[in-house]
Amino acid sequence: MQLNRFTDLGLRVLISLQYLPESELSTVESLAKQLNVSRNHLVKIVYFMAQTGWIDSFKGRNGGIRLSALSHRLKLGDIVQALEQASSETPALINCQQPPCSITEFCYLPQIFSEAQQAFYHSLNCYTLRQLQAPATHQAVIKWLDQQT
Repeated sequence: MQLNRFTDLGLRVLISLQYLPESELSTVESLAKQLNVSRNHLVKIVYFMAQTGWIDSFKGRNGGIRLSALSHRLKLGDIVQALEQASSETPALINCQQPPCSITEFCYLPQIFSEAQQAFYHSLNCYTLRQLQAPATHQAVIKWLDQQT
């Protein structure tokens, strides 16, 4: 299984926002620069995460984004599953329609892959977003934030 780009960038945004002091906001532009990706790639992701309540978004001259108060409790499997489902590029693990498969009616492979995928999400749910904070990551993000001010 491979996570799509939407999920990858979504996780990176959430991890980066963890290191912001509570009183500060980030912007899509600064995150795009930090993550070395196009701003356009992040806009859709940030909008989705604001709609889910994972991040708080503030419009206007002094606007920006930050993690919502409860985001640290989010389970990693739930995050990954939601991001994967929200992406329009998410293919099924196995597609019995392209090309059409002649054994679909008695094949259990799609069911087995679905169960394996659910087990994957379940195992990721043993971890919260907060548990992704590592000292080395923290130092790198803090260094980058200091360079921005």
